Amino acid sequence: MALSIITNTSAMLAYDAMAANQENLNTTIAQLSSGKRLVNAAIDPAGLALATEMSGLLGGLNQNISNTANAQALLQTADGALSNIANTLITMQQLATQAADGSLSSSQLTAINNEYQALFSQINSIAQGAQFNNIHLLTGGNLTFQVGPQNNANSQLSVALPNVTAASLLGVTLPAANSLLNSSGASQNVSITAPTADAVSLGTTAGLTTGASNQVLASATNGEINTSNAPSSVTIQVTSIDNGSKTTGGVLGTDSITFTVSDSNGTTSGPITLSGTNYAIGNVDGLGFDLNVGAAGNTFNVGDKITLTFGTPGTTSDVSTTSDAQHAIQTVTNALATVAGYRSQVGASEQQLATTAANLQTYTENLSSALSNIQDANIAQTYAQFTKESVLQNAEVQVLRQANAMPQQLLTLFQ
Repeated sequence: MALSIITNTSAMLAYDAMAANQENLNTTIAQLSSGKRLVNAAIDPAGLALATEMSGLLGGLNQNISNTANAQALLQTADGALSNIANTLITMQQLATQAADGSLSSSQLTAINNEYQALFSQINSIAQGAQFNNIHLLTGGNLTFQVGPQNNANSQLSVALPNVTAASLLGVTLPAANSLLNSSGASQNVSITAPTADAVSLGTTAGLTTGASNQVLASATNGEINTSNAPSSVTIQVTSIDNGSKTTGGVLGTDSITFTVSDSNGTTSGPITLSGTNYAIGNVDGLGFDLNVGAAGNTFNVGDKITLTFGTPGTTSDVSTTSDAQHAIQTVTNALATVAGYRSQVGASEQQLATTAANLQTYTENLSSALSNIQDANIAQTYAQFTKESVLQNAEVQVLRQANAMPQQLLTLFQ
């Protein structure tokens, strides 16, 4: 190679080598400072694409783990409420067994029944109050939890929530919508007690006299029976009568008679006054049917009660008599079995979620390990490379300085 003072080939070679080494040194510095091997796409394009996809999958899996924990907490809340309902039923069973003893007086039976009915209402309170994030847990329906990374059945868990009411557990549910309310005969599903029982009749809002005596067909057009939180009984009580002299007795169709409506769930309506030719209480207790409380000329006294008890004969939840208490023992036993079944279903879903959570954790750990192999820097190897490139850089600087000095040395030939 010719020696030239115009073109310093040696300096150019030294500079190119130093520039290439500087680029490698910058890469190792970025890798050491970030801990990642893939600090730019040029290092490993295929690896970077794979790492990006795996990072997205890992993000979804971590959220799936959180979703699973939330689902477990929801089901544990439902199970806790069912456990409290079971405890309430156990107490009711004890009361029914106590009331079934023939040695008790009528006043003692009344006291026991009052406690029994309070517990009946408490079951509804527990069921209605069981919520998680404003989601009712014991009113039926289905919930679907996203517990996997895909949009398919394998990544989703559907859970059927039980619909729990005291009435449904203890055999006193209201007849379903579009069914016939019947207070007599073999198909009886409501019993009516009143001072003037023969005059009391049921009807739809479209016509109180529809159907036979004491019957009503609840239809969609005339207002369906509302079976949510169904009471076992409804009581209509005379609270005041205005016939001019404010006496305790009055005549329907002549005097103004005021009633209140209450149910076994503890709900009480405001005063309802009937006067003139109005003999009916509409939409009784919000259940979708009307009650004709009597006929013109029927006499009522303050304190008189009309009671409607729902359920087929022999299924009312009551311990006011020895025979009722004896029947209630079996009814409550059946209710406990039903609640146990609900808890078993919820528990099975909890167990499934626990297994899913464990699988998600293992999946996440293995995927994280695989992602680490692709994108994380081998610190020991990278630092060794950094040391090598640092030494080369120092050597290249010295070589470049010597190469830059070569043209100056050629000038000595002219001396």
